[in-house]
Amino acid sequence: MKNKLFFLLLLIIITFQLKAQTITGSVRDIYDSPLPFTSIVIKESELSEKILLFTKTDNNGKFSFTKEEILSLSLSDIYLEAILNNYDAITKHLIIDEKTEKLEVNFILNKLQVEELKEVIVIGKIPKFKVSKDTIAFKVKEYVDGSEMKIEDVIKNLPGVDVNTSTGEIIYKGKSIETVTLDGDNLFGFNYTLGTKNINVDMVEQIEAIDNYAENPLLKGIEQGGKVSLNLKLKENQTNYSGNLVLGLGTFDIDKVASDSKGTLLTTSSKLKSFTTLSYNNIGINHSPFDYFGFNINPEQKKEQNYFAKKNIPETVFTNPITLSRANINHQFFGNYNAIFKINPKLSIKTNLYYLQDRITTNQLFQNDFQINSDIFTTTDNTFITKKPQQYRGDLEIKYNTSKTSLLEYNLRLRQENIETPTTVIQNQTDEFSTFLNTEDFYFKQDLLWTKKLSDKKALQLSLFHSFNDLPQTFSITPSLFDEDALMDTQESEFKRTFLEGKATYLGSGIRDKYTFVLGANFNESPYLSRLFNSEETISENNFDYTQSNIFNTGVYNFNRGKWQISPSYSIRILNQNLEQNIVNNEQAQNDFVFEPALNLKYKLNSVSFLSGNLGYNQNTNVEQFFFLNQVLTNNRTTISNLPSLELQNSQRYSLLYFNNDLYNQFQLNANVSYQKSTGNFFTNQNITETTTQIEYFFLPQDNSNWSMNMQISKYIPFIESTLKLTSNYTLSNFRNIVNNSDLRQNQNQFLSNSFFWKTAFEIPINFENTFTYQYSNSKSENQSAFINKSWQNTFKIIF
Repeated sequence: MKNKLFFLLLLIIITFQLKAQTITGSVRDIYDSPLPFTSIVIKESELSEKILLFTKTDNNGKFSFTKEEILSLSLSDIYLEAILNNYDAITKHLIIDEKTEKLEVNFILNKLQVEELKEVIVIGKIPKFKVSKDTIAFKVKEYVDGSEMKIEDVIKNLPGVDVNTSTGEIIYKGKSIETVTLDGDNLFGFNYTLGTKNINVDMVEQIEAIDNYAENPLLKGIEQGGKVSLNLKLKENQTNYSGNLVLGLGTFDIDKVASDSKGTLLTTSSKLKSFTTLSYNNIGINHSPFDYFGFNINPEQKKEQNYFAKKNIPETVFTNPITLSRANINHQFFGNYNAIFKINPKLSIKTNLYYLQDRITTNQLFQNDFQINSDIFTTTDNTFITKKPQQYRGDLEIKYNTSKTSLLEYNLRLRQENIETPTTVIQNQTDEFSTFLNTEDFYFKQDLLWTKKLSDKKALQLSLFHSFNDLPQTFSITPSLFDEDALMDTQESEFKRTFLEGKATYLGSGIRDKYTFVLGANFNESPYLSRLFNSEETISENNFDYTQSNIFNTGVYNFNRGKWQISPSYSIRILNQNLEQNIVNNEQAQNDFVFEPALNLKYKLNSVSFLSGNLGYNQNTNVEQFFFLNQVLTNNRTTISNLPSLELQNSQRYSLLYFNNDLYNQFQLNANVSYQKSTGNFFTNQNITETTTQIEYFFLPQDNSNWSMNMQISKYIPFIESTLKLTSNYTLSNFRNIVNNSDLRQNQNQFLSNSFFWKTAFEIPINFENTFTYQYSNSKSENQSAFINKSWQNTFKIIF
């Protein structure tokens, strides 16, 4: 019944077509003479100063606006104003009647009565930004107070823009941006934090926030809108070579030097644009886009994580309740070179080279108090961790315009990452263990994309994608956990992942509507090998081969009707899965027909705010780390195993967003509520003692659910010259598990975070910034008392 209602709604939307208007007219004086060169402007309200559309009358005093121009406004009523020097301006209110194709509006202007006026002096501030169609240009000098060093520091100050301080991800208009370009050139790709974290403030004149961004020029105006990006407009007096060198030196104590030294070089010319950075620091700063301390993934890693093999043996998580620079004890060297070579008007080559080496040390004490059934006990682990990551990486992108209407793109990436993690653990204040984890991660990716513009409104794309990831890990622990006569235990684990995909994409647009349809197939192969052993025996082994193939078709149609934007979409897959357990000679196979519908709605309330909602239904496969049978040792306490299953996880999602970004009044309000329910999950059966934790994952067709509510309100208060910002986040999660052979029990986690930010902007050398954060968490299991944690943190800065 739900599917029938969905298709009925889709059919109604497709067949519901409205006509558009053309507005024409003339301007004459009271003597019926035409008035050429009269300005005709369209505004959203009579008193508004913002001009939406503009034209002038011709020599005969006539003017016109096309259907496309009127449709681009997405308004049901407008105000049309005629303005000419020495004449009284006239404004007319028009209703966009969609049943009428053509609307004629005529103006008769009266001469101004000449009066002698006294001199008037108007004093006002130059606007901090400029609005032009889909672009808002922010003047950098208007959003700095002198404390900003890198352009990321300025981006944080822009209204309507948020920056995740942990990952560097930038959110604009409630969406994650596609990239940050440099004078229009996409030098950094999805890894744009390379630029935002390292480009100096004094190199940039403007930051342009771009709506409906399209990197491929052939798809401009054809592909689905809604993508957002930032463009850094360099100062005009920048020479072909510019850069800076910063040497920061100090002391931690008498015999230890503190350093934060960094150099950057920017090259700009008609044939070459490049950005180079080299840095070293041991004061807890991460100049790279890769977070080896906080385990946060950057925007590029988030987009590609489905192509990565899984780490079965994770590094120890560094808990960090305070700011990164106060907790991260590092020795980081980072180097990066990005360049675009414009060989000729048809051919360009982009290269990105990376090198990173770090040494992170930390000492952490973990204490857990357990109340399981009638047992009450406490466990402690005092850990001394040294983490040594090293990464080499090279990217290559080639773009070649085979004709004026076609573009061929090739991307290649090679990455080698090695992480050594020696650790000393004092368990329960009595037993001491030495562990060593070595992780090697080789990643290779290439893709080929051909775009053909069939007409002004249609395009075709053909793509081939291939990736390979090999991730071997070796974990050793001394003394042995399993045999008193053995010196140590060794756990070997290796995941591999090969992914192949080919697809064709057809894109089109009408006067108001846009659509995209995709047809393709992909193949994923993920074999896994593991062996746990010591000098006396082999304790556990795993060997499986997992393959997955999909033949898929997806589609999305964008309907624009006045203030409404309605976007139904679907995905159809023929899914095949096969899992072979080679040690026990067992095989599972499953074929599924998967249908996943979704609907997005957006209503434009006015020029600065909108309301949007979306709902969807998904069927997801389970990840490969749930497919090995026998135990794998992951640290000095924990072993994990699984009862594999190829059953699909069904999930429903619903969300509602209100967004208001009033730049002229320097006010911003975002409020979002979302709900997700998943049926069919891997649950945990945990057996916990004072020295060991055994975890077994098993699949059940049970429900997990999650509520999330977020709000942010920001306002500049002129009379106190301050920006105030309140941010609130609340999540409520319900899930089930088994602990020490209990029944399947219900668990609930609640988390609340409130933050209040106050920053002054006095026109004096001294300003102030204060951030107060309160956090509350409540974790409760069925028939158990709740565990409650409360904390608050206040950070105060004096900016001189």
